[in-house]
Amino acid sequence: MAALLLASILALTMLAATFGAAAAASESPVQQEPSPPPPSPTEGGQVQLPTATPTIPGGPTATPSATPTLTPVMAEIIGDPTNLRTGPALDFEIVAELTPGVQLPIIGRWLGFDWYLVEYPEAPNGEAWVYAPLVIVHGDITTIPAVDPPSAPTLDPAAAAAAATAAVLVQTPGAVETATAVALNAQSGVTTVTPSAGGAAAPGVLPTFTPPPPLVQPEQLALPNATNEDPPAVPPAVIIVSMAAMGALTLTLGVLRRLF
Repeated sequence: MAALLLASILALTMLAATFGAAAAASESPVQQEPSPPPPSPTEGGQVQLPTATPTIPGGPTATPSATPTLTPVMAEIIGDPTNLRTGPALDFEIVAELTPGVQLPIIGRWLGFDWYLVEYPEAPNGEAWVYAPLVIVHGDITTIPAVDPPSAPTLDPAAAAAAATAAVLVQTPGAVETATAVALNAQSGVTTVTPSAGGAAAPGVLPTFTPPPPLVQPEQLALPNATNEDPPAVPPAVIIVSMAAMGALTLTLGVLRRLF
């Protein structure tokens, strides 16, 4: 019995070995990559080594990320008209006058003050300032960066003095006429005579112009005086002629008495 069992185990072992060899023979052999040839020496005994190829991060087929598109913040003009200036103040030069409905992109804002920096191609630098209460903002104004305003323009001293003199002349009665007389006499070199002194005035001393008092129109006409005497009934010419006739008659009677 033991011999029969041993023979059965031996037969199964041989059968398994036979099937394993047949399966191994049916499989294709694994192809191995050929190893690179060893570097060949160059002239002079130096060995040329292969250079490493850099690897692109993310691979050659990496897809770039999409850039987000920002919606511009627009300023719509509502003032009629609205001035665009070179700076955020009334002292700056006016660039243009816009009518209501025009929209301009806002590119900057002055924090703490009601002025916006807008893009305007016809401006000297392609940008101008607009007063905030004269526009309506379309968009998120908080996305607009803060900018520093330009320095205030320097006024010409001669122009500032002329403007101040003109303001004083307009506010002072008679000053415009006096200044005109000074300018005319300064050009012609004519001197005037002061009425009170009676002589020639010193060069440069000119009389001042005193405007006349305003004309007051009466509210109603004055009534005739009730105390005036009535005109005489006989005109004075009749009395004179009568006296002359009486004198002539008296003279004629005297002559006749002497003759008769």
